[in-house]
Amino acid sequence: MKTLADLATALLEAHDGGPLVGPVAEELVPADLDVVYAVQNEIISQIGAVGGWKVAAGLGHPPLCSPIPAKRFFGSGDRIDAEHHRIFLAEIEVAVRLGADLPAGATIDDVEAAIASIHPAIELVGNPFVDRAATPRNLQLADLQSNGAVVVGNEVDRGITAALDTLAVVLELDGKAVHSVEKGASWTDTLTAIAWLATHAHQRGLPLRAGQVIITGARALLKLDGATDVAGILGDHGRVDCRL
Repeated sequence: MKTLADLATALLEAHDGGPLVGPVAEELVPADLDVVYAVQNEIISQIGAVGGWKVAAGLGHPPLCSPIPAKRFFGSGDRIDAEHHRIFLAEIEVAVRLGADLPAGATIDDVEAAIASIHPAIELVGNPFVDRAATPRNLQLADLQSNGAVVVGNEVDRGITAALDTLAVVLELDGKAVHSVEKGASWTDTLTAIAWLATHAHQRGLPLRAGQVIITGARALLKLDGATDVAGILGDHGRVDCRL
């Protein structure tokens, strides 16, 4: 690999069953978030349309983020080839679907008005690296934050917004609850992060569009360790499932 474009190609191929990415030349390891996001943009330019974003709501400002390719979105109950796509970890998240475009400078009121629906979601994290533990963090962030796939469940009642900061979220693997939490980003945290993202995405030439899905940060999560059935439960509001 000699260029960032070569690095983007290698990461995409590794996520799609190709050779794992070994040690990367120091000059290709992103030195800062500007380069991280440049690599992300290059990956998107090679893989196709953006289907949504991930943004870490409530975890500092500015939040970390990444676009997610449209081809990596699935519906609840879908089957996903975890071995081919190097999936090793599942995260349960709260997702929103936009019903309108969000321009740069959008306010939290604009964001709330643009959100058409709220959903449970599973983010499946993939590992394209030979030695993940030895891989620099910025390189992992550049790899679309290691996104492998997103499974989006059915719409839930909007009343969930009042409970997000204390929402009971459970991850099930093969029918057993393996991780649960009762705290996370509030609705205000979520709207604030998406308002920031609207300007950030516009500046990167990848503006937020109607129909895109935004996942808002991991809540319950765990390595799969061979599990094939994954489910996420958002309190009494809804669940999402997939089979690997």
